[in-house]
Amino acid sequence: MAYFPNRGDIVHLQFDPASGHEMKGPHFGFVVSGKEFNRQGLAMICPVSQGATATARTYGTVVTLMGSGTDTQGAIHCHQLKSLDWRARNARFKETVPQGIVDEVLARLEAILFT
Repeated sequence: MAYFPNRGDIVHLQFDPASGHEMKGPHFGFVVSGKEFNRQGLAMICPVSQGATATARTYGTVVTLMGSGTDTQGAIHCHQLKSLDWRARNARFKETVPQGIVDEVLARLEAILFT
């Protein structure tokens, strides 16, 4: 059966091309959009990194995976949400995060997009 990313999944994929302050290269990403949307070939994904930019820390736009019980460690950068062609970028499933992390990411995105 073919894999389709789902909300709450951590996938590894290529973020290039990128420019400016965008994350570049291969990274883990947190899938925000649901499986039905993602079946079309695009997914809304926030990059995960080992560091957090000063802006992200200052404005509270990252969600840490540290202590969440996941193999993937680092921070989900909610301020860098992207629509990505996960097939063309060869997304590979890593793991699914606990529901509490999903809820926290969605709350940060709501604050970014609707306030």
